[in-house]
Amino acid sequence: MDISRRDTLIGLAALGLGSAVAPGKLFAGAATRSLRILVLGGTGFIGPHVVQHALDRGHDVTLFNRGKTNTDMFPAVKKLVGDRDNGLASLEKGEWDVVLDNSGYVPRHVKDSAALLKDRVGRYLFTHRFQLTTLATPGYL
Repeated sequence: MDISRRDTLIGLAALGLGSAVAPGKLFAGAATRSLRILVLGGTGFIGPHVVQHALDRGHDVTLFNRGKTNTDMFPAVKKLVGDRDNGLASLEKGEWDVVLDNSGYVPRHVKDSAALLKDRVGRYLFTHRFQLTTLATPGYL
């Protein structure tokens, strides 16, 4: 059973942004408190939807990516340019409540960014697009 894009976004919102809102009010209005959210990726696949949802709820979003895809997207959002392959220097400073990692295609990349950020983030959520189907397998959850 495959998960639809809508179900994926709802799940990500619940995981990444749900801790800031009261139960039952996940999609109603602004969050009860603003989170500082770092999105690794953010301009392709599911990133734009997650970023827009966070912005609509009043969160402070920072994007980290290579600056090559959809560079004009989210002009008011702070952008850190770098590369997951030995180009994490722009992530060496800063603190965030939540990191949403949508762009870790190589295990080493996820490990490197998580290790670099571990003392400066509250939660690190990794989403791998190929695992979404596995999560929907009956009996898995």
